[in-house]
Amino acid sequence: MKIFCHKCGKQTNHKVLAEKQNSSRDEEDMAWRETHYLAQCAGCDAITYAIETWSEYDWNPQSGEIETTWKTYPRGATERQPIDGELELPTKVRVIYKEVIGAMNAQLPVLSGVGLRALIESICRDQKIAGGNLEKLIDGLATSGVLSKVQADILHTHRFLGNVAAHEITSAQPRELVAALEIAENILRTIYVLPNLSKQVKTGRKP
Repeated sequence: MKIFCHKCGKQTNHKVLAEKQNSSRDEEDMAWRETHYLAQCAGCDAITYAIETWSEYDWNPQSGEIETTWKTYPRGATERQPIDGELELPTKVRVIYKEVIGAMNAQLPVLSGVGLRALIESICRDQKIAGGNLEKLIDGLATSGVLSKVQADILHTHRFLGNVAAHEITSAQPRELVAALEIAENILRTIYVLPNLSKQVKTGRKP
C-alpha cells in the first residue's frame, strides 16, 4: 500500500508487516471500520504505524463515495517541521520553538498560544533586551536595531495572542496560530539564520 513515510517525507510504497481491523456491529446505528497497519517503507525501510478509518458519514459530496482518513506515526503528512537552519538558534530559543511546534502538531491551541509568547520573550532575552514586560521587550528589539519598527509592530500580535491564552485560558483559532507561528519563524530567520548565511557569501567582499 502507499502511505506517508516520515523519513522520505512523501507518499511511498509500503510492505504491510501486520494488520488488525475493527468494525461496527450490526446493532450499531452507524457503520464504521478502523484498520491498523504496521508497515515498512519499500524505499528506506523505515517503520510506520498507520490507522485507516471510515464511516458511512464520511462521504464525498461530488462522487457519493465513502472516503477514508489516514493517520500515520511517528509523523503525519500534515505535521509541521522546524525551519531550515534551526540548529543556528540558541539552545533555549530552539527548545521553546520545538515545543511550540509539538503543541501545534498535537492540536493544543492554548499551549500553542502560551508557547508563542514564551518564544518571543526568549528571543528578547537572548538579544539582551531590557524591559519589565513583553511589550517593552518587543519595543526594545526595534530601538536596538535588531528588528525594524514594522517587524516589532507585527510581533506585538503575539503578545496579545499570548496574553489571552495565558491569562484568560482562551485559545486562538487554528489559522491565527499558524499565522503567528509563521511570523515568529520569519523573525527567527531574520535574527539567527540569515546572518549566518550571509557569511557564506564572500564574492565581491573586500578582505
